[in-house]
Amino acid sequence: MCGVREGLGEGVGRWFEDNSRRIVGDGRDALFWHDIWVGEIPLKFKFSRLYELAEDKECSVAEARRVIGPDRGWERVWRRRLLAWEEESVRECYVLLYNIVLQENVHDAWRWLLDPIQGYSVRGAYRFLTTTGEPLDRTLDDDVWQKHIPSKVSLFVWRLLRNRLPTKDNLVRRHVLHHSDTACISGCGELETGKHLFLYCDIFGSLWSHIWLSLFSYLALVTYLFSYAS
Repeated sequence: MCGVREGLGEGVGRWFEDNSRRIVGDGRDALFWHDIWVGEIPLKFKFSRLYELAEDKECSVAEARRVIGPDRGWERVWRRRLLAWEEESVRECYVLLYNIVLQENVHDAWRWLLDPIQGYSVRGAYRFLTTTGEPLDRTLDDDVWQKHIPSKVSLFVWRLLRNRLPTKDNLVRRHVLHHSDTACISGCGELETGKHLFLYCDIFGSLWSHIWLSLFSYLALVTYLFSYAS
């Protein structure tokens, strides 16, 4: 689950962090350095040197605001006395935060950028993860999920269409196999991808063509019988 959250194998990067923002109210729950609450990236990345020197790296926005300002003793925040160029970063940070006003009666909240009105949902996250990347014929995708087709068959075909099967090219990309181990298991010498293994391989491609023909004939017969019975 943590791997999915970090975008492992999905090709969408840090999708959760990129689509969520901290909306600051009283500042007691939002983390000053770690959360994206001002700007587009966390302050620990925007002011990485200051973050390294910070005494309390887990402080909240409210706690940090108590000592932020030209006359509020910034020196208490750092592990040592700052150099001239580091003090310039402090002034830049202060300018960025100058107009931030905390609201004592409003709690901090999260905002899901993909659906700011309804908020985060598993359905919305699933739709985002499964539609990001190469475009896919939605009609073909929907036809996979039929109630008369065994779920394991639908899942297998869905993974094949989405290039989610553990073929060697995918295993190398996920650092399961070494980058030199990409040759098709049949020994044909070609790169083992889903398309090659199921369509173009001289050995397995011809085998799967017979399997697909038998499978689709079976599914067509089952669909016809169910529609006739109903």
